[in-house]
Amino acid sequence: MLPYTGDYTEHIDPEKPSLTFYSFTPRPLMRGDMYQMDDELAALLIEAHRNIGFLEGLVKYAPNKEAFAELMLLKECTYSHMIDYDGPDFKEILTIRGTGKGDITPITNLEMAFKAAKSMEVAAPDLSRICGIALNGESENNPIEVRDHQTFWLGAKTNLKGYNPTAPDSVLPALADISAYLYNDHNTDPLIKAALVHYQFEMIHPFERYNGIIGRILVPMVLRDTIGEAMPLICLSEYLYHNKNEYFDLLRTTQYSGGYVRWIKFFVNAIGEVAKKSAVLMTQYERIVTLDEHRLMEISKSPKSILEIYNYLKRVPVTTITVTERKLGFSFNTVSKLFHSLQGYGIVECHQPSYRNRVFRYSELENLMSAD
Repeated sequence: MLPYTGDYTEHIDPEKPSLTFYSFTPRPLMRGDMYQMDDELAALLIEAHRNIGFLEGLVKYAPNKEAFAELMLLKECTYSHMIDYDGPDFKEILTIRGTGKGDITPITNLEMAFKAAKSMEVAAPDLSRICGIALNGESENNPIEVRDHQTFWLGAKTNLKGYNPTAPDSVLPALADISAYLYNDHNTDPLIKAALVHYQFEMIHPFERYNGIIGRILVPMVLRDTIGEAMPLICLSEYLYHNKNEYFDLLRTTQYSGGYVRWIKFFVNAIGEVAKKSAVLMTQYERIVTLDEHRLMEISKSPKSILEIYNYLKRVPVTTITVTERKLGFSFNTVSKLFHSLQGYGIVECHQPSYRNRVFRYSELENLMSAD
């Protein structure tokens, strides 16, 4: 007999009483015994924590960690959105954000949701607020309530015991179980806890929209006390996007496989891999920035204001004169002269050379951050 992973609840379709369908409520985390540790999982945990520890060590001494973290958050939000929806890739987002030529409201809303989640708890009221910010932006202050009706996989009703999200009257108790588990369980490895919480949330599917995105915001909420300053530098969604088939397959089939360990191993390995990649990426980022900063400081004729422009480029590697003057408060002519100097030093490149529409690219950083 397969291990127990949840309950299928039979429902009668009110529109067609002859048809029954099923909803799935995942096994409560508070019951424990969700998995068995084996050598492979132990090795994955050791490797993941080693990679996280190395990244944490780098963060302590990285002078540009805030600028790097800003780009990594933008990257996380972009890939998280790309997992579930069509939209521009990260390179395009960098261009749109820096030039103002295009709408990236869904991504900026997600940035606000990730930032707001840092001070919130994994509980239904806060999750509703996070979902509201992710969908509508922080200014709306309009939480999205958990759904009050049954939803169906691919929109189709069948009498098969396939996955349909948790029934509406069981959603809040299931979310309360997640909160209780996080509050009371002090023995489970935090990476495993994050894996289980993400899985549970996706199976419960508490909102009408953005469940995948909110489920991915949950991960840093669970791990913030464990990973600390290194957490904003980890772009988990990029890994999940490039392994989307396996990611979705494991989420959908864990209820049939009868065990959580395959999903847990996938998730722990993903965290370890992205921590390792982030350490390499940040090292390369710091090397590029340090070399260019030294070059600018060694050029005796360079005005001090050029360093202000350069500090802006560390966060926004694709931009225009108009956007930069608005952000920094310099005049158009001043910004134009400074970009011309940076172009002469080989730090930026100019594209679309018509005078008012010039786009300046800090290509070395742009290509580093947007490379898959």
